[in-house]
Amino acid sequence: MRKAIRWILCVGLIPVALLLSGCLFNIFQTARLVRGGGVSLAVGTGLLNIAIDEETPLWALTPQARLTFGLSDGVNLGFQTGAMLPVTTWTPGWMGASGDVKISIFDDPKSFSLALGVGAGSSIELLGWGLFGEILIDSNLRVFPIFIAYQPTIPLGGGTGAVWHHVAAGLKLRLSQRVRLLLQVDLRAPLISFGFAFEFGHRPPVRNPAPA
Repeated sequence: MRKAIRWILCVGLIPVALLLSGCLFNIFQTARLVRGGGVSLAVGTGLLNIAIDEETPLWALTPQARLTFGLSDGVNLGFQTGAMLPVTTWTPGWMGASGDVKISIFDDPKSFSLALGVGAGSSIELLGWGLFGEILIDSNLRVFPIFIAYQPTIPLGGGTGAVWHHVAAGLKLRLSQRVRLLLQVDLRAPLISFGFAFEFGHRPPVRNPAPA
């Protein structure tokens, strides 16, 4: 009986923990854009502790999907959504959804890439509706395939006018001509999410041959 009561209390506290501690979308994108006319699909998950102020951690998986359309070689339109699965109950909850437009600023297949973006969405992470910007930098060196992404976020609910800072960094590993693997860590203090995603349809850049 006491065990059943503890489980009921645990399940009941999960929504409270989500609201107090929040959750986190992983930034499953990089500065390299999907080519014009192309489409890519990133499918992955994050793992984070949503009970950051408690002695006992409450771990949750955050399976996510991101769909990106190449409006041109220099402009992408993306949409992302996901769910949260606390490992104590495996009861899913919708995290929300967001959309963004990303523009390539600099793209050199032999050095690095830089892109900027803006977006909006409604999610637990944003405590309702919110706006965000994007700064994304890639290293295109084959021996150093890292990426860094930064999202300044403004939640529109509550009227606080606060700006949250979400940073992600990781590796982008090419598995084939149309598949790559993203391994990353996302930080929006005090939340940390360890994530990975497979992205299908993101083709490698065209490298111009060296002059004779």
